[in-house]
Amino acid sequence: MDMAEKKAEKNEFLFDLKTPETTWKGGIAHSYFPNGEVSSDVGTVTDAEGEHGLYWCLDSLMHKNPAGPTMEKTPMPHFHWHGYETFFVDSGSLYLYIDGMKAKAKKGDIVHLQAGQSQGMLFLEDVKWRGTYHDFATYSESGDVNRVKRYMPELADDPELNALAPNGFMDSNPMEPFLCKEVPASKCTAIKNLKRPHASYEFPGCSFKIVVERWENGGVKELDCAVMEPGFTAKWVKYPPLRELFYLRKGKVKFTICGQTFIADDECVINAPRFAPRSIEVLEPSEMYDLGGQPYWSLFLQSYESIKHYDPKRLTPETIDGLKKKFHIQIDSIGMKKKRK
Repeated sequence: MDMAEKKAEKNEFLFDLKTPETTWKGGIAHSYFPNGEVSSDVGTVTDAEGEHGLYWCLDSLMHKNPAGPTMEKTPMPHFHWHGYETFFVDSGSLYLYIDGMKAKAKKGDIVHLQAGQSQGMLFLEDVKWRGTYHDFATYSESGDVNRVKRYMPELADDPELNALAPNGFMDSNPMEPFLCKEVPASKCTAIKNLKRPHASYEFPGCSFKIVVERWENGGVKELDCAVMEPGFTAKWVKYPPLRELFYLRKGKVKFTICGQTFIADDECVINAPRFAPRSIEVLEPSEMYDLGGQPYWSLFLQSYESIKHYDPKRLTPETIDGLKKKFHIQIDSIGMKKKRK
């Protein structure tokens, strides 16, 4: 079976980042170090959607920065007028330069970058750098140039073709190298980690962590993570009105989407379209992130815990259903699967 046939028969709900040759859409994009060496290999997993360009997921391998005098200055100094980025550091390590700070991020961390922040990166090793973006300006020229590359991958590095899309894909703007003071990762608010969530809420079989608040994304989305134990189950409402894009960073989970049952494991992205009935059963200890970030989980859980503490008599099924509707929560029920005797 050739690569085209493998792509044609793949599960449309599952994207395994461990096999980019069958997961990435179209060709591979590259960026370059000043010395001309390739600095990154970038593949599209899912495309942007809607007014804010949500659900855009890219899978990148960032190559180690070459040694040299440029390492003494801020590498890749730039900023974004409007765009927001969230990156999962899934291997290796890097220095992040941001807002006058220099901090080391390593495997397991999450780097969240906001519009208007001065930023740069120095990759100390090759780094798996999985990202989601929103509110980046895109240009029609780039789409047309990429179509040519998709059909004619041999032209991917043709400078004449690339010159036809001078603005590139994203709202990314160079700036002068800036001075930085080195700080621990725990002191750099742009470096997130499940050990330092904004909040954590405990349920049987699941610890739900707020990683990036909505106000850190211009009010557009949040990033939450469910840390789940084997046997944890969740069932969504009959026809969920919101699309969801999950990243199973580690673990093993059985999904059922539109009646199709499949198992996702480490480094898998799962696409759950609007109105698609869905449920999960956790098979191994797992960490699963909601990349789309549309349900207002942070506000819902704050409200839930407040009522539970101050007025527990009000915590009825009717009250919970009202909170779910108010904050666009699509989960109908959660629980632990009963063990067979």
